Amino acid sequence: MTPPPSDLAGLTVGIWGFGREGVSVARTAAAAGAARIEAVDDAGRLPFEEPEGIDGLVVYRGPEHLDRLGECDVVFVSPGVPWRQPVFEALRGSGIRVTSAADWFMARHGAATIGVTGTKGKSTTASFLGHLLTGMGVDTVVAGNIGTPLSDLAPAPDAVVVAELSSQQAALLTTSPAVAVITNLYQDHLDWHGDRDEYYLAKANVFRRGARTLVTTPEVVGALDRLGVAPPQDRLRLVDPASVRATPAGDGRSVMTYEHNRINGALAAAAAEEVLGRPVSPSEFDAAVLGYGGLPHRLQTVRTTGRIRWIDDTLATTGESVTAALRAMDPAEHVALIVGGLDRALNYDQLDAYLRSGARRVSLIQAPTNGVAIGRGFAADHPSRTHVVSGLREAVRTAAALPDVDVVLLSPGAASYDLFANYAAKGAAFCAYVDDLVTGVGGPN
Repeated sequence: MTPPPSDLAGLTVGIWGFGREGVSVARTAAAAGAARIEAVDDAGRLPFEEPEGIDGLVVYRGPEHLDRLGECDVVFVSPGVPWRQPVFEALRGSGIRVTSAADWFMARHGAATIGVTGTKGKSTTASFLGHLLTGMGVDTVVAGNIGTPLSDLAPAPDAVVVAELSSQQAALLTTSPAVAVITNLYQDHLDWHGDRDEYYLAKANVFRRGARTLVTTPEVVGALDRLGVAPPQDRLRLVDPASVRATPAGDGRSVMTYEHNRINGALAAAAAEEVLGRPVSPSEFDAAVLGYGGLPHRLQTVRTTGRIRWIDDTLATTGESVTAALRAMDPAEHVALIVGGLDRALNYDQLDAYLRSGARRVSLIQAPTNGVAIGRGFAADHPSRTHVVSGLREAVRTAAALPDVDVVLLSPGAASYDLFANYAAKGAAFCAYVDDLVTGVGGPN
């Protein structure tokens, strides 16, 4: 694949996908002097609003317009377009320059960027890293998959950018950030990449395209070594989960004290040290932990009704992330676990083994679409503690009716866009259904 263009002036720029990032790319291309900008929204998103003030922009709605991209000089591709989509495959083999907002940004600002990716924990790691650096007086911007599109940024000369990168964004990178972080690697997004190895190789682009340092764990290095892409030792900064020290809880329980977040925090500190050129002191790190409020939809306590804490963990979309959420719960608590979402043929054996181990006292609530596939062994062993429901509202009501329940944990182990627009919409519905319990409104499902 050819490198991203250094200049868009006078070119016909194609944009595949016209969500928030696509609009940002269109503004970038117009500002760079593109002769024409052809955006194709093959998903046909509603409403059909055209952004104003973008010279040369024409937006085409529907997949029948994808062939227009083959007439462009350069094509920016949205992270949502599957790697094996036939038109995408044809574009990559056509000689047309294919890039993305993340690749465009890295080609220009990668030397001042820390790129954070991984199957789970990348948002918390990126957010906490930005919080840590800011607290140490570093001009820091956190962007990318976590929120602000990278193409919206014009970082100051002395600023450090912390960029969260999804596997889809990493797949198109031709320039890596100076410091790369991979939190962990489990199977995910197989519908996009095709298989686990291709998914891992896409993640590896965060350091394979010129990063000076990869910050990660021995387990990740082992997975990369199996594929023949592990970096040499002089480019590795390893964080051993077994040696990560405990962090202070403060007056309330900080999300960074959870077992999995202690590792995320250690990765963030190691990345910060690579940028600072000095160690992060225990007092600096502990102050950051105590001052960090966490992110929405990641083990976020959203309601308390009587003795029950209602926790939104809708960004837990794999079995491994649900296991991590359960480990974060107090062993003395009775947890009502709500699982289920879009079926992506993931393996849930690890989660099932943890449920069956009895390490946490769990009642399992299996909701659509694939809930019955999550915890099959536990369900067979404990039918009286397993409840199959027809929807999220019924799941909430079932959880509330359980005797002596302490925590209701919505940690679906699957993506939310089978029945909801996204994880945030599912989290909002969860809160609304809990509120309905208090007010007594709402139907039976």
